[in-house]
Amino acid sequence: MTEQALVDRDGSDAIRRKLGAKGQRTRQQLIDATVALLETHGLRDVSVVDVARTAQTSPATFYVYFKGVSEVVLAALESATQTSPELEAIIARDWLTPGAAADARAFVDHYTEIWNRHRTIFVVRNLAAEEGDARFYEARMNLARPIMGAISEQVERAQAAGRIPADLSPRACAGTMLMMLERLSAIGPISREDEGVGYTELKAAAAHSVAMMLGARD
Repeated sequence: MTEQALVDRDGSDAIRRKLGAKGQRTRQQLIDATVALLETHGLRDVSVVDVARTAQTSPATFYVYFKGVSEVVLAALESATQTSPELEAIIARDWLTPGAAADARAFVDHYTEIWNRHRTIFVVRNLAAEEGDARFYEARMNLARPIMGAISEQVERAQAAGRIPADLSPRACAGTMLMMLERLSAIGPISREDEGVGYTELKAAAAHSVAMMLGARD
Protein backbone atom coordinates (compact mmCIF):
# COMPACT_ATOMS: atom_id res chain seq x y z
CA MET A 1 0.00 0.00 0.00
CA THR A 2 1.31 3.47 -0.85
CA GLU A 3 1.92 6.19 1.72
CA GLN A 4 -0.81 8.25 0.07
CA ALA A 5 -3.29 5.43 0.63
CA LEU A 6 -2.29 5.26 4.27
CA VAL A 7 -2.92 8.98 4.68
CA ASP A 8 -6.35 8.69 3.05
CA ARG A 9 -7.38 5.67 5.09
CA ASP A 10 -5.95 6.19 8.55
CA GLY A 11 -5.71 8.87 11.21
CA SER A 12 -2.49 10.62 12.18
CA ASP A 13 -1.51 8.05 14.85
CA ALA A 14 -1.81 5.23 12.33
CA ILE A 15 0.16 7.24 9.79
CA ARG A 16 3.07 7.65 12.18
CA ARG A 17 3.05 3.93 12.94
CA LYS A 18 2.97 2.83 9.30
CA LEU A 19 5.23 5.36 7.66
CA GLY A 20 8.82 4.32 7.39
CA ALA A 21 11.63 6.26 9.04
CA LYS A 22 12.13 8.37 5.91
CA GLY A 23 8.42 9.15 5.71
CA GLN A 24 8.32 10.16 9.37
CA ARG A 25 11.29 12.47 8.86
CA THR A 26 9.66 14.08 5.83
CA ARG A 27 6.39 14.56 7.71
CA GLN A 28 8.22 16.19 10.63
CA GLN A 29 10.19 18.42 8.26
CA LEU A 30 6.91 19.68 6.83
CA ILE A 31 5.61 20.39 10.34
CA ASP A 32 8.81 22.19 11.34
CA ALA A 33 8.79 24.24 8.14
CA THR A 34 5.17 25.28 8.70
CA VAL A 35 5.81 26.34 12.28
CA ALA A 36 8.86 28.34 11.18
CA LEU A 37 6.82 30.17 8.55
CA LEU A 38 4.02 30.88 11.03
CA GLU A 39 6.46 32.71 13.28
CA THR A 40 6.36 35.61 10.82
CA HIS A 41 3.20 34.95 8.75
CA GLY A 42 -0.48 34.42 9.45
CA LEU A 43 -2.09 31.06 8.74
CA ARG A 44 -3.87 32.36 5.64
CA ASP A 45 -0.60 33.78 4.32
CA VAL A 46 1.26 30.46 4.30
CA SER A 47 0.74 28.31 1.22
CA VAL A 48 1.55 24.70 0.47
CA VAL A 49 4.20 25.92 -1.97
CA ASP A 50 5.79 28.01 0.80
CA VAL A 51 5.93 25.03 3.14
CA ALA A 52 7.29 22.68 0.49
CA ARG A 53 9.97 25.17 -0.52
CA THR A 54 11.03 25.74 3.11
CA ALA A 55 11.13 21.99 3.74
CA GLN A 56 13.13 21.55 0.52
CA THR A 57 10.58 19.24 -1.01
CA SER A 58 7.69 19.51 -3.49
CA PRO A 59 3.97 20.32 -3.19
CA ALA A 60 3.27 16.80 -4.45
CA THR A 61 5.21 15.39 -1.50
CA PHE A 62 3.35 17.72 0.87
CA TYR A 63 0.02 16.26 -0.25
CA VAL A 64 1.21 12.76 0.51
CA TYR A 65 1.13 13.71 4.19
CA PHE A 66 -1.36 16.56 4.58
CA LYS A 67 -4.41 17.98 2.84
CA GLY A 68 -3.47 21.58 3.57
CA VAL A 69 -1.54 23.93 5.85
CA SER A 70 -4.23 23.89 8.55
CA GLU A 71 -3.84 20.12 8.86
CA VAL A 72 -0.11 20.58 9.45
CA VAL A 73 -0.82 22.92 12.36
CA LEU A 74 -3.32 20.45 13.82
CA ALA A 75 -0.65 17.75 13.56
CA ALA A 76 1.85 20.01 15.34
CA LEU A 77 -0.67 20.54 18.14
CA GLU A 78 -0.85 16.80 18.75
CA SER A 79 2.65 16.85 20.26
CA ALA A 80 2.11 20.07 22.26
CA THR A 81 1.03 20.31 25.88
CA GLN A 82 -0.25 22.92 28.30
CA THR A 83 0.71 21.04 31.43
CA SER A 84 3.60 19.20 33.04
CA PRO A 85 4.22 17.06 36.14
CA GLU A 86 5.53 20.16 37.93
CA LEU A 87 2.45 22.20 37.05
CA GLU A 88 0.12 19.38 38.04
CA ALA A 89 1.92 19.04 41.37
CA ILE A 90 1.45 22.73 42.08
CA ILE A 91 -2.26 22.76 41.30
CA ALA A 92 -2.75 19.56 43.34
CA ARG A 93 -1.41 21.12 46.55
CA ASP A 94 -3.74 22.08 49.41
CA TRP A 95 -4.64 25.67 48.59
CA LEU A 96 -6.54 26.10 51.84
CA THR A 97 -3.46 25.86 54.06
CA PRO A 98 -1.42 28.88 55.23
CA GLY A 99 1.16 30.11 52.74
CA ALA A 100 -0.56 28.59 49.72
CA ALA A 101 -0.95 31.96 48.03
CA ALA A 102 2.81 32.07 47.41
CA ASP A 103 2.51 29.01 45.15
CA ALA A 104 0.15 30.87 42.84
CA ARG A 105 3.13 32.75 41.41
CA ALA A 106 4.93 29.45 40.78
CA PHE A 107 1.84 28.20 38.99
CA VAL A 108 1.69 31.30 36.77
CA ASP A 109 5.43 31.13 36.03
CA HIS A 110 5.27 27.43 35.06
CA TYR A 111 2.13 27.82 32.97
CA THR A 112 3.39 30.79 30.97
CA GLU A 113 6.75 29.10 30.40
CA ILE A 114 5.11 25.91 29.09
CA TRP A 115 2.69 27.87 26.91
CA ASN A 116 5.47 29.85 25.30
CA ARG A 117 7.38 26.71 24.32
CA HIS A 118 4.60 26.25 21.75
CA ARG A 119 3.79 29.91 21.37
CA THR A 120 3.60 30.01 17.56
CA ILE A 121 1.10 27.20 17.10
CA PHE A 122 -0.92 28.18 20.18
CA VAL A 123 -1.37 31.71 18.86
CA VAL A 124 -2.44 30.36 15.46
CA ARG A 125 -4.74 27.82 17.11
CA ASN A 126 -6.47 30.39 19.28
CA LEU A 127 -7.00 32.84 16.43
CA ALA A 128 -8.46 30.12 14.22
CA ALA A 129 -10.70 28.87 17.04
CA GLU A 130 -11.96 32.38 17.75
CA GLU A 131 -12.75 32.78 14.06
CA GLY A 132 -15.04 29.76 14.26
CA ASP A 133 -12.89 26.87 13.02
CA ALA A 134 -14.31 23.93 14.98
CA ARG A 135 -11.19 21.82 14.46
CA PHE A 136 -8.99 24.35 16.22
CA TYR A 137 -11.59 24.95 18.92
CA GLU A 138 -11.62 21.23 19.69
CA ALA A 139 -7.82 21.11 19.65
CA ARG A 140 -7.78 24.00 22.12
CA MET A 141 -10.27 22.31 24.41
CA ASN A 142 -8.48 18.96 24.26
CA LEU A 143 -5.24 20.51 25.49
CA ALA A 144 -6.99 22.55 28.16
CA ARG A 145 -9.15 19.77 29.64
CA PRO A 146 -6.58 18.13 31.96
CA ILE A 147 -5.50 21.31 33.71
CA MET A 148 -9.06 22.71 33.62
CA GLY A 149 -10.31 19.62 35.41
CA ALA A 150 -7.63 19.91 38.09
CA ILE A 151 -8.42 23.59 38.66
CA SER A 152 -12.16 22.87 38.83
CA GLU A 153 -11.60 20.36 41.62
CA GLN A 154 -9.68 22.93 43.65
CA VAL A 155 -12.42 25.52 43.10
CA GLU A 156 -14.95 23.01 44.44
CA ARG A 157 -12.80 22.49 47.56
CA ALA A 158 -12.60 26.24 48.09
CA GLN A 159 -16.37 26.50 47.75
CA ALA A 160 -16.91 23.70 50.26
CA ALA A 161 -14.65 25.55 52.70
CA GLY A 162 -16.58 28.77 52.22
CA ARG A 163 -13.61 30.58 50.69
CA ILE A 164 -15.33 31.58 47.44
CA PRO A 165 -19.03 31.95 46.47
CA ALA A 166 -20.85 28.64 46.17
CA ASP A 167 -22.94 29.79 43.22
CA LEU A 168 -19.96 30.10 40.89
CA SER A 169 -19.46 27.39 38.27
CA PRO A 170 -16.14 25.62 39.00
CA ARG A 171 -15.51 24.97 35.31
CA ALA A 172 -16.33 28.58 34.46
CA CYS A 173 -13.82 29.67 37.10
CA ALA A 174 -11.21 27.33 35.64
CA GLY A 175 -11.93 28.49 32.12
CA THR A 176 -11.69 32.14 33.11
CA MET A 177 -8.37 31.50 34.82
CA LEU A 178 -6.95 29.74 31.77
CA MET A 179 -8.17 32.46 29.41
CA MET A 180 -6.38 35.02 31.56
CA LEU A 181 -3.18 32.97 31.64
CA GLU A 182 -3.29 32.26 27.90
CA ARG A 183 -3.61 35.93 27.14
CA LEU A 184 -0.84 36.76 29.59
CA SER A 185 1.37 34.10 27.99
CA ALA A 186 0.67 35.43 24.51
CA ILE A 187 1.25 39.15 25.07
CA GLY A 188 3.40 39.29 28.20
CA PRO A 189 6.79 38.44 26.68
CA ILE A 190 6.32 40.94 23.84
CA SER A 191 4.64 43.71 25.83
CA ARG A 192 6.53 46.89 26.61
CA GLU A 193 6.73 48.17 30.14
CA ASP A 194 4.36 51.11 30.41
CA GLU A 195 4.04 53.27 33.52
CA GLY A 196 5.76 50.66 35.67
CA VAL A 197 3.66 47.76 34.37
CA GLY A 198 5.62 45.02 32.64
CA TYR A 199 5.57 41.23 32.36
CA THR A 200 6.70 40.77 35.97
CA GLU A 201 3.94 42.99 37.33
CA LEU A 202 1.34 41.34 35.11
CA LYS A 203 2.32 37.90 36.36
CA ALA A 204 2.14 39.09 39.95
CA ALA A 205 -1.39 40.40 39.40
CA ALA A 206 -2.38 37.15 37.66
CA ALA A 207 -0.98 35.12 40.58
CA HIS A 208 -3.12 37.13 43.00
CA SER A 209 -6.21 36.37 40.91
CA VAL A 210 -5.32 32.66 40.81
CA ALA A 211 -4.85 32.55 44.59
CA MET A 212 -8.22 34.24 45.20
CA MET A 213 -10.00 31.91 42.77
CA LEU A 214 -8.57 28.85 44.54
CA GLY A 215 -9.42 30.15 48.00
CA ALA A 216 -5.80 30.65 49.06
CA ARG A 217 -5.01 33.13 51.79
CA ASP A 218 -1.66 34.45 53.04
